[in-house]
Amino acid sequence: MRFITAHSSSSSWPLALESLAAQVARERARAETVTRPNLGLVYVDPRHAVLGEELLAGLRERLGVAHWVGGVVSGVFAAGEQGIESCGVAVMLMQLAQRDFRVFSGRKPLPQASRVWRGAHSVLAHGDAEQPELDELVLELGERCENRDVWGGIVSPGCGAQFADAVLQGGVSGVAFSPRLSLLGGLSHGLQAVGPARTVTRCTDNVVYALDGQPALGALLDDLGEPRERRERQQWRELVPSLRDVVVGLSWPEDELRQAAAGAAPLLRGLIGIDPGAQGVALAAELQPGMQLRFCRREAAVSLRDLLRLCTEVREELEQRREARQAAGHCSAAGAGPPVRGAVFVTCASRRGSVLSAQWQLLRSQLGPVPLIGFEAAGEFSGAGLQAYSSVLRVFAQDVPV
Repeated sequence: MRFITAHSSSSSWPLALESLAAQVARERARAETVTRPNLGLVYVDPRHAVLGEELLAGLRERLGVAHWVGGVVSGVFAAGEQGIESCGVAVMLMQLAQRDFRVFSGRKPLPQASRVWRGAHSVLAHGDAEQPELDELVLELGERCENRDVWGGIVSPGCGAQFADAVLQGGVSGVAFSPRLSLLGGLSHGLQAVGPARTVTRCTDNVVYALDGQPALGALLDDLGEPRERRERQQWRELVPSLRDVVVGLSWPEDELRQAAAGAAPLLRGLIGIDPGAQGVALAAELQPGMQLRFCRREAAVSLRDLLRLCTEVREELEQRREARQAAGHCSAAGAGPPVRGAVFVTCASRRGSVLSAQWQLLRSQLGPVPLIGFEAAGEFSGAGLQAYSSVLRVFAQDVPV
């Protein structure tokens, strides 16, 4: 059964709630749509942050759903009749067996597997950008997840409000799903490598001074193709525009735990400064000697190509599942669409304007009119790792009996 999505752009919470309730009532009346939802995802923009518990109370009363997870985010999106729309609040209502999900937070930790809860197989998580050691919290959460599939993102900086059956601040919260649920998707980024992988040989905290034994800043400028004559001290400001789109991929080749937690993919971090005198490069990450580092550029065309790659993989898997459902007699060949219940898309808040619009158009064209909501994050979670400048897609597929 398909999930229900609803959204509103009204700055008035009572009017927004009325609109959500009307949309949900219409959707419940449709065939192949859930009729008794018991879990809701909700994302709101900062205008509604002041509501606090009043927001959750209104959702429970008007929409009849007890459990809610989500947060206050900088950008909210949902699939509407005219395509993907920007809005002030969006909800997705799910109908799942009670044994197949658990809402968690710092107040209510994720439980271990038991006879009534099979344990976490996939986790939708929301985090606070101001939480110290957020990386470690996400990694620890991944260790409690069967296949380290932690996905989601950081809520709006400066607000930090998360929803997990209550309004929360700080830490990580969300909802865990059991192995009985089928989720597809993965991580997409828009980066073009501009140089080879290099080894950190000297660093302090978040500043790397030497790569492969050579000055780090010199290596960065070599990879960017900057002529050496522009590297004189008085010309550093001229180089700033070329550094704004630089992103760094980090990996720990000798740390199997972290490598597995990151899904065998590098963690992406921003470049936040340079030190011409010491030839240092400052990153938004703590560094250690022996790490592998690669400089990349953000490119809109690469971003769309990689998202298309991810959507293609999802569609191919959905087609295989549709064929399996046909073979099992759960749907007819004529007019049988892909077995999708709903989808969630999390994308970096830096991807605004035409890039973000193109991303949503691509999702709509590749996935079709599926129930879909999403939000802009201040950092993305994927594979139990904290990412940056990325997008995360998860599609809830119909279960195929075996």
